[in-house]
Amino acid sequence: MRTKQVNGVIAAIVCAASFIIGLVVILFVVPDFNQGAEYRLAAFTKHKLLMQLWYFLVYVVFGFSLLILSRSLLELTDGEHSFLEQITSLVSYLWACYILACGLIAILSIEFLFSHNSDGTQHISEVWRQIYTIQMGLGEGVEWVGAIWVLFINTCLQERNRFPQPIILFGYFIAAIGMLTLYRPLADIGALFGLFQIVWFLAIAFFLAREWIKHRAQVNCSHLNG
Repeated sequence: MRTKQVNGVIAAIVCAASFIIGLVVILFVVPDFNQGAEYRLAAFTKHKLLMQLWYFLVYVVFGFSLLILSRSLLELTDGEHSFLEQITSLVSYLWACYILACGLIAILSIEFLFSHNSDGTQHISEVWRQIYTIQMGLGEGVEWVGAIWVLFINTCLQERNRFPQPIILFGYFIAAIGMLTLYRPLADIGALFGLFQIVWFLAIAFFLAREWIKHRAQVNCSHLNG
C-alpha cells in the first residue's frame, strides 16, 4: 500500500474515532457540558483527568490526523498543484491549527484552574469565568471552520473525479450543516455535523482502501505478466 494511502486510511479512521469519543462523552458522561460556564466547571471538577484526556483526543489527536488525511487526499498525484489544491491545503492547516490551539488552551486551562485553588471555590469560579469567556470567544466548537475544510476538500475530490458522486454530495451537505452553526439559534446542530462527519470519514477511509486494493491488483498483474 502506498504510504500516503496507508496514512490516509488510518488518519480518516482516527478522525472518525475522535468524533465518536467526543460525542459519547458529551452525550452520556457530561450531558450538561455545553449548557454554560457553571455546568462546564462542574464537569471539570468531577472529571478533571477524563476531560483533559477528552480534549487531547478530540482536539490534539484529531488535529494532527486531519493534517495527515488532508495530505493524503491532496498529494496522491505528482506534479504541480492547482490553485484550488493550494488553497485547500492552506485551509487544512488553518483548521488543524485552530483545533490544536483550542484543545491545548483547554487542557492547560484546566490544569491551571485546579493547581491554583488555594483561594477557595469562589476564586476558582471567578477565574473560570474569564477562561470560559476566552474559550467561547475562540469558538471552541469550530464546526463552521470544519465546514469550510469539507467544502474545499470535496471540491478537490470532485475536480479529480476520484470518489463516487454520492459521497461528494454528502460532503457538501455536511458543509452546509456546519455553516448553519454560525447562526446562534442553530448552534446545537453541531452534534448533527459531528455524526455525519463520522460517516464521511469512514467512507473516505473505505474508498482510500479500495484505491489501494485496485492499485495492488494492477501491480500484481504487471508482475505476473512480466
